[in-house]
Amino acid sequence: MQWLAKRWCSACLWPAAAVSLAAVLAVANAQVSRTPVSRTPAPLLALQQAHWVAQGSARPRHVLYIFIDANCPYCHELWIALQAYYRDGLQVRDLFVGVIAPSSPGKAAAILDAPDPAAALREDELHWGSRSDGGGGIAPVAQPSAADAAVLAHNLALMQGFGFPGTPGVVYLDARGQLHVLEGSPGQDQLSQIVQAAAVPSS
Repeated sequence: MQWLAKRWCSACLWPAAAVSLAAVLAVANAQVSRTPVSRTPAPLLALQQAHWVAQGSARPRHVLYIFIDANCPYCHELWIALQAYYRDGLQVRDLFVGVIAPSSPGKAAAILDAPDPAAALREDELHWGSRSDGGGGIAPVAQPSAADAAVLAHNLALMQGFGFPGTPGVVYLDARGQLHVLEGSPGQDQLSQIVQAAAVPSS
């Protein structure tokens, strides 16, 4: 398991009791692979089966799973930096949590419920800082649905299971089957290596 420099939003921290770790399913007790494997590690399988919003290449050669909050400044920074890699076959699969600000769950719900969630996420990022509540630029849903709340709670449980103390948190599988867990936003000098190392996990 690989850890990079910690550049995450401290405002994203949550009480340990906020979500039961029993809800993490396979992730809580899964052993992260440290050697090449021929099948998808259980923690990554849990991400594949979770609710995420895909951006980038429709036929990816590289895949990153990223835990994000619509109001997270470091997530926004990482979103900008990753745009250049989409033309190289990168697909980013964003898993939303809503922990930074009161409007975070509503903004996540607005993205998840949009006819085109990827376009809604792009709107949130392109209009960053334009709203009075700060952070992402999409208008939040006043009252997220029970289904959206369940998605956010499940993603938060997964995020806790991986041990992330805040957003963003990056997870990917390399070509040898090694699972990488990256806490925070990588520096630009590391990002190219991360993208190139990321493989497309088997479904």
